[in-house]
Amino acid sequence: MAYQTVNPANNQLIKTYPAHSDADVEAALQQADALYHSAWAKGDIEPRLAVLHKLADLIDSRAEELAKIASQEMGKLIKQSSGEVKLCAQIARYYADNAKSFLAPVKYPSELGEAWVEHHPIGVLLAVEPWNFPYYQLMRVLAPNLAAGNPVIAKHASIVPHCAETFAHLVREAGAPEGAWTNLFISQDQVAKIIADDRVQGAALTGSEKAGSVVAAQAAKHIKKSTLELGGNDVFVVLDDADLERAVKIGVQARLNNAGQVCTAAKRFILHEKYRGCVPDKI
Repeated sequence: MAYQTVNPANNQLIKTYPAHSDADVEAALQQADALYHSAWAKGDIEPRLAVLHKLADLIDSRAEELAKIASQEMGKLIKQSSGEVKLCAQIARYYADNAKSFLAPVKYPSELGEAWVEHHPIGVLLAVEPWNFPYYQLMRVLAPNLAAGNPVIAKHASIVPHCAETFAHLVREAGAPEGAWTNLFISQDQVAKIIADDRVQGAALTGSEKAGSVVAAQAAKHIKKSTLELGGNDVFVVLDDADLERAVKIGVQARLNNAGQVCTAAKRFILHEKYRGCVPDKI
């Protein structure tokens, strides 16, 4: 599996990234596991939240540069890349502002004395992510897990290595220690070995049903947690009192935004019978 940046506008090969070896994977696992057992992961949350605050500021300050990298590497319109970058900063800032309350102990009434639920990190996690939102797919994994203290090893899609590397550099620049977020250019076989490793406690995947079934089976084999996001089959409904002109405009956007490569894109259209036959002429 070659990790390459190829400009989809002209098929120009910009850069090939070297794959990480098994020794690199082992070093990453050791580093992430050591961090999980450290005071940084299991201690006061404030240093971790400070990283998220700094990360949000860094993303905002480099929004134009980050958007250009994404558009050149995976082809979305620069306006859409800019929106994704802005969203990533918002996610980082949201968890920086709210994770402390999310993770606070929750008290429960009990006739037997005091009872409460505490939240603790569970360990090293693996994230396997797709190309369609090359920053957002990473940020939505990083932000809550960094706040919680779970180190993450990330395997991004092979066609967006520049985005993957850039994101990892931003996390380090924001002050996260080595091991908090590790980007690896690895094969499917190496992914399977990471899932099987005793130091890894779970896997998250966003991608196809085929890829999801493989990762879920590997995680289940080793009795580990997994979360899967395998697309959607969202419906777009137009009722009889709708503004048809506006509905058609929004419907086209809902289907074709990001070239249609969106899990929540409209894929089924249900229209009131009064509009039978009129919509194709308006598209």
